[in-house]
Formats: sequence, structure tokens, C-alpha cells
Amino acid sequence: MINDDTPKLLRSLAKLIEKPEIKALQCSLIQTLQQLIAAESIELFDIRSLKQIGAENAEDFLIPVGYDDTVDDDDLPPILLKDDPLFVQCLETKNMAVSTRVNPGDSLRFIHPVQNMKAVTGFLVIKAREHIERDQELANILLGFFRNYVSLLNDNQRDHLTGLLNRKCFDDKIMKIILSLSAANKRNADKAQYCLAVLDIDHFKRVNDTYGHLMGDEVLLHFSQCMNETFREYDLLFRVGGEEFVVVLRNVETEQAKTVMERFRRAVETRYFPQVGQITTSIGVTFIHPNDLPGTIIDRADQALYYCKENGRNRVAFYEQLIDEGKLQNKAAESGDIDLF
Repeated sequence: MINDDTPKLLRSLAKLIEKPEIKALQCSLIQTLQQLIAAESIELFDIRSLKQIGAENAEDFLIPVGYDDTVDDDDLPPILLKDDPLFVQCLETKNMAVSTRVNPGDSLRFIHPVQNMKAVTGFLVIKAREHIERDQELANILLGFFRNYVSLLNDNQRDHLTGLLNRKCFDDKIMKIILSLSAANKRNADKAQYCLAVLDIDHFKRVNDTYGHLMGDEVLLHFSQCMNETFREYDLLFRVGGEEFVVVLRNVETEQAKTVMERFRRAVETRYFPQVGQITTSIGVTFIHPNDLPGTIIDRADQALYYCKENGRNRVAFYEQLIDEGKLQNKAAESGDIDLF
């Protein structure tokens, strides 16, 4: 049966799935609920970091390449599950938890679990003056829609072995980054600075030949876990094929990028890989410019990577630094001749 709210709800659902990216979807969920229910505030929390995504910074999170990192984590108030029994109750029951009023004029908090197919991954927190069942039921329905759509996005954008972003997603993201830089450049506005690193596991063929492909897959899993543990939450992490991975860092200067990449190289070098022992990685890095083509960026990073391979492996090399030092020639590659990986 169609009522007066149906067209508005359908328009909201259409807006909710407008941007096929999880961070943008999170913000659309907040903005959609703001239009549909009576609430003083609506916030999302991720269960791993409990980093808040609120209406006031929603636009920042709509950046198509990931989190906005202009806010330092130290500036965010620490919120721990154990400090709030409502979060604990919601986590344990996987149902909405509602606060009780201490004073007659107090607002109520409604904490909904955000779930994937296996577990609770976060919380939707709604603060409102009254308990309107229709509003909370609508929030629960939209969360179910959100969960199913996130599952579809993950299937489409994630590498099935490692859970990192896949090659198709890489192609989409890199074009959006270039376009965003070009647009900012035309506006003469402040723009983010990106660098791209190609990561290759040294002697990976030897691992497969010696231990078999199943153990090779285990190495890839541990390598991807090391990436997740080392890089920032909003860095873009990809597996683009075989033992080749790509990382895109946002808002980093050269020295900071060197520190981050060296930290990861050491993390891999000192990590124990079951049955295999020590694994090392070579990393080629370059910065992304507004007029670049995707193939040109990859070609520069690959040249830096090959320099690492030819000079002992287990090292990090920056294309721009190699050019400045005369260790590589600055050759403009024809986009049609470039074979990505």
C-alpha cells in the first residue's frame, strides 16, 4: 500500500545508492535518515576504531578516494565499548539498545547494530527527544538495505583472497584521483597530494615452487594483513595481481611517504611467515600529478621498483629521487605502449 511517505522514501533509497563506495554510502545513510526521521543527531561508529562519522563532517567523507585525513586521530575523543553499557548491550544482543531518561527533559539514545553477514561491525547512534517506533523501524530497515548493498560492493570491489581492493577498483579510483587533482588545479585551490607505491614480494615464485601454491596464498594473506596493520585507515590498499600490490597515500610529503614505506618494508622483513620464514618486499614509489595518465603513473612506479630489484631487493625507491640523482632517465612513456603490470 502506498502512503504519502512512499515517494519520499523511494527518492531517499535512490540517493542512498547513488555513489557505489562504502564511505560515501555511510554518509548517504546519515543524510537520508536526517530527512526521514525526527532526530537531534545521527552518527555512525566503526567498531574497530569507533571513529565517528557525523553530519558535520559528512561532506569530507564523500571524498571518492577514502577518508579525509585532515583531522588528527588525537583530536577525536576516545570512546571505548567498555565505557558505555549501551554499546555492550547492542553488541551482545545484536538488537537496538535504548537509553533510559534520568531526568524528564533528557533526550534518548537509540543504538542500532551495523552488521555484515557474520558479525556486528559498527553502530548507528540516533539521539531524539521521543521514542517514535516508526522512526526506529525505518532506521532498522535502511540498515538492512545498507548491509546488503555493502556486501554487494565488497564482492565487486574486493580481492577474494586478501580482502584488499581489487584491480577493477584500482582503475576506477586512480582515474578519480587524477580528475580530482585536475579540478583542484583549475580552481587554483588547495589540493591533496597523493603518492602511489607498487609493492612486490621478493622471490615469490621461489615460494610457490618450494612450498606450493597453497602456502603461496598463505604468504599473500599474511602480506595483506601486514599492509592493513601498517598503513593508515584511509590509505587505499590494492592487490592488482599475483604478488603485486599497490598503495595510494593521501596528503603526504616526500619525507613522510619515505617514513611510511620504510616502516612497511621493515614490518615485512621482521614478520614471521609460517613455514616460509622471512619474506622481503621491494617498493617503487611515485607522486601523482594532475595531468598524468594511469599508465604513466604505473610506469614510473614500476621503473623505481625495477631499480630496487636490480640493486639488491628489499628496499624502497622513489622515482623522482632516482631521476634527480641520475640513476634513471626521465623518459615520457606513450600511454598506448604501457602494459599495466
